[in-house]
Amino acid sequence: MTDSIRLAPLVCGNCQTMLPAYPDEMAWRCEQCGAGWHLSATLDGLQPHTIHYSARLNPQVHGRPFWVAQGSVSLQRETYSGNESRQAQEFWSVPRRFFVPAFTCPLETLLEVGRDLLLKPPDLQEGPPGKFSAVTVGPHDTRALAEFIVLSLEADRKDKLKQARISVQLAAPELWILP
Repeated sequence: MTDSIRLAPLVCGNCQTMLPAYPDEMAWRCEQCGAGWHLSATLDGLQPHTIHYSARLNPQVHGRPFWVAQGSVSLQRETYSGNESRQAQEFWSVPRRFFVPAFTCPLETLLEVGRDLLLKPPDLQEGPPGKFSAVTVGPHDTRALAEFIVLSLEADRKDKLKQARISVQLAAPELWILP
């Protein structure tokens, strides 16, 4: 038996305006009514989705989309030499806000941006809607990418990491458009 292919019309559920889409895109803002939509892999077709816009967005420049979620990290580390496990446990002992790029970028960029925003999170004040780069990473990928960001951060510590067991628990991710 083969799986059937379902086509989902990319039409705003509020005003019936066509949503212009490019390959790999997963979320849109209707140009007519401003409603946010994302293509759900688990639910059939388009689903309404709130899109948050940073007050720091420059209206002349496309913003960058990020999945933002509050998360807790459970970490067990083993090292060859040196030991920064105490510093790691202290850092992860409080919930952290994860920023996972929702746009296409090289893996190195994803890790660098994700780490930088984890260590120095921006203030999330809402502003007016603006244009943004294509959303090509879905919310279902957020937890796995957050785990990868944690592993990257742990690998950067000064000790010689042998093994890390990481578990990340995330709240539902929100789509934020940041400068």
